[in-house]
Amino acid sequence: MKQLKCAVIGLGMGHNHLLSYQNNSRAELVGAADLDEKKLDRAEVAAPGIRTFTDYAEMLRETQPDVVSIALPNSLHLPVAVACMEAGADVLCEKPMSTDLAGALEMQSEAERLGRTIYMNLSQRFNPFHRAARKLVGSGVLGEVYHGYTSWTRRDGMPGFGGWFGQKALSGGGPLIDLGVHRIDIALWLMGNPKPVTVSGVTHHHRGIPLARKQGKVFDVEDFASGLVRFENGASLLFEISWAGFQEAHERQALRLVGTEGGLEAEPGANGWELVLSHDVGNVPMASRMSAPKGNAPYSCEELVDSILDGTDFPATARDGIRMQIILDALYTSAESGHEIDVKSFAPAAFALL
Repeated sequence: MKQLKCAVIGLGMGHNHLLSYQNNSRAELVGAADLDEKKLDRAEVAAPGIRTFTDYAEMLRETQPDVVSIALPNSLHLPVAVACMEAGADVLCEKPMSTDLAGALEMQSEAERLGRTIYMNLSQRFNPFHRAARKLVGSGVLGEVYHGYTSWTRRDGMPGFGGWFGQKALSGGGPLIDLGVHRIDIALWLMGNPKPVTVSGVTHHHRGIPLARKQGKVFDVEDFASGLVRFENGASLLFEISWAGFQEAHERQALRLVGTEGGLEAEPGANGWELVLSHDVGNVPMASRMSAPKGNAPYSCEELVDSILDGTDFPATARDGIRMQIILDALYTSAESGHEIDVKSFAPAAFALL
């Protein structure tokens, strides 16, 4: 049986990548790299026989992987991805693709130059609940989807406060990049990945920065963001994302799609998340609830192995990463300028790739 040689760089979130590759018998896990030797020890326990390294360049030379998962601070995605591709490996990159659009475009340009492929770990696309929602939308029961709303808000949930998540030079931004990428991407995916044409947004930092000053920590990103995206097909998407905004619940997520023939909402139910389909039967308003499918879908790494070996399409590509990076950059620019951003003028090269 042909196997794909797989490796992981960064063993925080990357430990899940390592476990995921192990779940596919067609994957040969050849190496893992991290500066933290405790994380390397953990990897050796989880994957007996794996070769571990504190120097990822040495790992690339010694193990010559076919594909490498990159799970590092966002500012390292570009240089490490290029190093992997120069070593002859394709890349599965954690989101976002880079800290900014310029970095994402450079990464894709290098992939084209080197004849390699970048895949994105847009992990919520592999969730069975979201796949059930996509299948439902794809059936046409909503008609033409013309509006979406999504949110992920926390009352007090700034990850690793004082660490790289809150430093713009390392992360590229705050909750918009941490949580918002997931929610915006799922909404776009369910809406058919329309092409963004304008972006308007605002950001706030009323809680994070004052708290950082009191604690003597570094924090220079937003803690709350909201925005509106208009698409080429006339559809719109409204979103709200926060790490720290006063609300009753510690954490809330929401998703709503509105179509010409029906609407779809994701809501917590008695047995977990449920899809609620609202439509008319004759002239009578109807609502149907569907529970999330049981069990787990393959994690992205498992599916990637099969996709590469079988020559099938992987559901999260560099184009998806660039589309998201356009929205992120445009929203931050809109928030800073106080004006709506025209995407084609703002990012003509990226717009042409979509």
